[in-house]
Amino acid sequence: MQWLPLSEEESKTLTNQVVCYQQDQTNTTLYRTIHSKTQQILYALPYYLRLLEEEDCSEFLLFCYNTIDYYLTTYRIGRLSYIGYLTQVVRKRTKYFITQKRAMIAREKLIYASERYQNPQVYKEPELTAETASYTAFEGFLVSKMDSLPSLFNRLLHERKTSGKMPLPHLQRLKQELSTPVNRKRFLIVLSLAPQLANEYLLEDLAALLEVDAHLLNQYLNTANLLLEEKERCRKEFIATSNRHFRRLLEIEGDLQTEIDTAAIERLETLRDWTIRVYKAKVNQIRNMEFRLSHYQLGKLLHIPKGTIDSSVHYMKRVLRQYMDELSDNEYL
Repeated sequence: MQWLPLSEEESKTLTNQVVCYQQDQTNTTLYRTIHSKTQQILYALPYYLRLLEEEDCSEFLLFCYNTIDYYLTTYRIGRLSYIGYLTQVVRKRTKYFITQKRAMIAREKLIYASERYQNPQVYKEPELTAETASYTAFEGFLVSKMDSLPSLFNRLLHERKTSGKMPLPHLQRLKQELSTPVNRKRFLIVLSLAPQLANEYLLEDLAALLEVDAHLLNQYLNTANLLLEEKERCRKEFIATSNRHFRRLLEIEGDLQTEIDTAAIERLETLRDWTIRVYKAKVNQIRNMEFRLSHYQLGKLLHIPKGTIDSSVHYMKRVLRQYMDELSDNEYL
């Protein structure tokens, strides 16, 4: 995952290599070079853009592998570099990949449920279990702890601190877009949904964009981040449980290597299958946990209607896509 980002010179070199290959497609050495680089980009980009988890990137590469030749031959030099072109491709193809994967998981669940219904004896739970089934109920947040959040939100809306010009032109245009009160409010709402990300990586830049005091913004994001402690606790419990299941699987595999009794082997294999299903379920729960505030929770805390939160997020996504992406349109796709 350390292969990205590419420097401007590396991006230009790769683009020129692709153009040269299109002019002479008999050059097998050049083909292998750009094919390998394209594979690396398709593997690293989804995680770099935060579209997929790292463990899904290999599967996504296989999903796109047969179309790499198509990308190499259909790319046209123009407003987008080759890496920019692949970025647009990845953004679109990840949507199809996620949809297809969800459909496959749902189909597997349906097959398993139907087989278990038709053959209940085959899927009978073992007498020995790796761990007693337990589920952590998600409790509501104590809003009383967050009384200061609306006041901090209002201070950020009304207290301005003059900052210098942004270093990049598109950031300066974004800053002008956020200078209106309604857009400042929308942008603060978006930041509040995942405060841990903004507070960890982009605090100074965001304070300059909003023309607010960085310490005040830090205090607001830290206060909002308290709401995520319960979700983080649940996530750690799921991880600890899945780790116990994994260790139990290793123990069962070790016992199977040394066991000679047929009945004991059959019992261990049944226990192994059950443990694998539970382990996969826990891992899937961890992957699907959204480590952010819901629109309803944020609206309740800030005393803002949920519809306002929804519309603010929708509008700011369009604004950020307009000013932060390489280009909003793509003539190739």
